[in-house]
Amino acid sequence: MAEPWFGVNFACNQAFNAERKLIWGTPDLYDRCRALDVPVVIVDGPADIRPRTAVDSLERALPRVRRAVLPEAGHLPWVEDPTGFRQAVASIL
Repeated sequence: MAEPWFGVNFACNQAFNAERKLIWGTPDLYDRCRALDVPVVIVDGPADIRPRTAVDSLERALPRVRRAVLPEAGHLPWVEDPTGFRQAVASIL
């Protein structure tokens, strides 16, 4: 599932990365995450192409978070393990 089936929008990707470099990893971003008063569920899998540290830091920053790691899933857990994904999301509803 890690192979994209859509073309990459390089202009959008470049703009996003420029903005990301300004705020990611900053105390301001962390404070904004800490201030979120909403329940969040992070559903991911060990085969995800994203670095685990990125997801781990998001989990630490959010005050009302639950994490569901689906053992057979990667970046698209709703496709790779639809039953596990539905159960994870239903757990917070």
